[in-house]
Amino acid sequence: MPKLAEKARADRRNRILDAAKHCFVRHGFHSASMQQICAAAKMSAGNLYRYFPSKDALIEGLCERDMDDAAKGFAQVRATKNVLGALQALMTHHLCERPAADYALWAETTAESARNATVAALGLRVHEFILARLREIVRQGIADKTFRADCEPERIATFLVAMFDGLVVQIQRIPGYDPRPDIANTMRLLRADLVVGPPKSKTPGVRIR
Repeated sequence: MPKLAEKARADRRNRILDAAKHCFVRHGFHSASMQQICAAAKMSAGNLYRYFPSKDALIEGLCERDMDDAAKGFAQVRATKNVLGALQALMTHHLCERPAADYALWAETTAESARNATVAALGLRVHEFILARLREIVRQGIADKTFRADCEPERIATFLVAMFDGLVVQIQRIPGYDPRPDIANTMRLLRADLVVGPPKSKTPGVRIR
């Protein structure tokens, strides 16, 4: 019974969060009201407020859910020997296979963070979480000698986050934009920079024997 009650509570939370995401995307963070979210969730205000007392709390809930989802993806990357292939698959999933509402919500949250200190702090928390997971992946690659020993985890993590954010902007800006070729180009750059290989001559045309 406790497990059933816990599952029921988790299901209600997810229903509310899905309703909030729908309303934030449709009306904007400021214009969406708690009443509209209650209607979308098919739940009374009193019941909804037991889970989320404010719109800021709803944004926090959405961020936490996204971080849980991202953590599972990063765990899968760390569990494979083909780290860059797994990273490419993870980027493709998040940039090509998610609902359009997810990208619209990302844009809405980014805009709101310029006006709302609480939302800005949540955005920074997610940003630091992603950076930390990416640094761990690069350090693991160095430890198992998949990546060069002189790789800089902070620089690589920052580069990947910047590329991801930029591609999300392109998705929002360009109708019909397909990020797959740019994801592939990003991975090619990383392979050239990170992957351990034979020594390269600093002088073009000279072969090292």
